[in-house]
Amino acid sequence: MAASLKRNEEFADNNEASTADRKAVQSEISRLKAELENLAGEEQQRQTAEMEANEQLRIEQAKLGTLESRIDRLEKELDSNPH
Repeated sequence: MAASLKRNEEFADNNEASTADRKAVQSEISRLKAELENLAGEEQQRQTAEMEANEQLRIEQAKLGTLESRIDRLEKELDSNPH
């Protein structure tokens, strides 16, 4: 998309292009720039969501580790105190 934008900008700067062609290309340039901005915003949102998910994963892994340690401790207590 960035390459398409660059080509359109180069074409718009071309003095040999007709006014109508330059106007059409300028319109396309505006559309592409808006689309790039939208994509950048979406990417930022996805990165934020990914970071939040990774943080939540770390929290849940820590909880799991704590629970596994507790289970191990309880199993050892049961093994050492047979009734």
